[in-house]
Amino acid sequence: MKLKYLLILVVLFELKVYSQDSQKILFTIDNEPYYSNEFLAVYKKNMKVVSNAEDNSIENYLQMFVDYKLKVKSAKDIGLDTVKSYINELNQYKDALVSPYLKDEKVTNKLVKEAYERIKKEVNVSHILIFLKPETLPSDTIAAYKKLLEARELILEGKDFSEIAKAYSQDPSVKENGGEIGYFTALQMVYPFENIAYSTPLDGVSMPFRTKFGLHILKVNDIRNSGGEVEVAHIMIKNNEEGTEKKMDSIYQLAENNPSDFEQLVNIFSEDNASAPNGGRLKKFSSGQMIKSFSEVAFSLQTIGEISQPFQTPYGWHIIKLIKKYPIESFENIESKLLRKVENDERSNLIAKSVIERLFKEYNIVVYKDAVKQFNEEDWNKYPENFQKKILKIQDKEIYQNKFIEFLSNKNKQTINSAFKDFEEAEVLNYFKENIEFNNADFAATYKEFEEGLLLFEMLEKQVWEKSKDSIGLLNYYDSNKTTKYIDKDLSSNKGQIIADYQNYLEKMWVKELHQKYKVEFVKDERTHILKTIFN
Repeated sequence: MKLKYLLILVVLFELKVYSQDSQKILFTIDNEPYYSNEFLAVYKKNMKVVSNAEDNSIENYLQMFVDYKLKVKSAKDIGLDTVKSYINELNQYKDALVSPYLKDEKVTNKLVKEAYERIKKEVNVSHILIFLKPETLPSDTIAAYKKLLEARELILEGKDFSEIAKAYSQDPSVKENGGEIGYFTALQMVYPFENIAYSTPLDGVSMPFRTKFGLHILKVNDIRNSGGEVEVAHIMIKNNEEGTEKKMDSIYQLAENNPSDFEQLVNIFSEDNASAPNGGRLKKFSSGQMIKSFSEVAFSLQTIGEISQPFQTPYGWHIIKLIKKYPIESFENIESKLLRKVENDERSNLIAKSVIERLFKEYNIVVYKDAVKQFNEEDWNKYPENFQKKILKIQDKEIYQNKFIEFLSNKNKQTINSAFKDFEEAEVLNYFKENIEFNNADFAATYKEFEEGLLLFEMLEKQVWEKSKDSIGLLNYYDSNKTTKYIDKDLSSNKGQIIADYQNYLEKMWVKELHQKYKVEFVKDERTHILKTIFN
């Protein structure tokens, strides 16, 4: 698949398609028009990168352009553009191509800068969680909200957060940690949780807020400057049997006396099968990415090569060696990395929401309320035949109830009004995707490039590459050229070059057939005008 796209891109580099609005016809193929501006764009772009004078000639480029269009036309004439696999691949490409148009650069940049400012700090929070599923009834949501308000009031009155958390929180770890999560920084928690944590003052307790897990309240216990990231190696013994601590002390003495032997000690003693083969090295991490007991020791080490005393975590006993510290880099250095994380993070919902809001303002959207209301009054599962009305109109596109039924069938249980809101947004985005090639010249050009390039690839596979695998055909080609092109060259020793030559020959024969099959006619005046344009 990667090879296919690479070959398509090579073709497209030579033959870039441009908008055809208000263009003059340069030639026709069986009365189908092809335009001057498209050809001129191809020629002017490529003559800058081709130094050979002959290859740079207008005649050569014009012939190449005509041949290209003949190949694409032949592909369409045999229906390659209607094959399901082709359509699916084209749709996948279109989805990928549309993606940049569904981004709000202003919102994205704001979120990237916000993330950078936040990673400079680490916050320590405790929380109380009540689980809620997306389809939870409003009455149950309100009850959970009131319960969290009750817990918050007790904490504000001075009650111990840990004790209140154990009484109210449904987080399974609350019995051990009293609700304390520990330190974390930006891009380590779901965005709504991070947002509240960074906007709540030190010792403050938030109002109830929702994430995909349910409803929370949180308290900010501490705020400190970020320690960046560290890279360490460790020796770990998993068991807690009698004598383990003493054994770790002995290993520590060996490591302290001969720091250069740390890797060897890892190989002998460490029971961490994941890191031991790599000298005990772990991937670099920030404080919030490791359990508190391990992270605190790792970040307390100051000197490269420094070795910690043995310490215990829920996973066993450890000795850590500091490999490297990674302070927070400049914004310029990590902007692209943050951008990727933001676009893959829950923050991307804010970007999408901004785009949807813009589209709702741009489009003329009509909701047929009676058709929506019917879903609350009748059982669409039992009587789908009763649901035949228009439910939504976007610009000139009319959407019927059966489409909403299909949407409901593929979604989790939720109220009709909530589901319709999601449906309406999804249909607005679909409309944008369906029509972008008619409203955006740059998109249309790029999309057509791939569309035609993919067809050309399929035709070359049929007409050239598959045929070149025919050993009899290859041998006949070799024999017919043995006394001219391949003097003193045997087929087996030069097979790669001869196959390439044979493929070129097959393509030339195919193009010759196409010129015989289709009628190419130039508009003489326009052709003359093009020549003057090029040479002047």
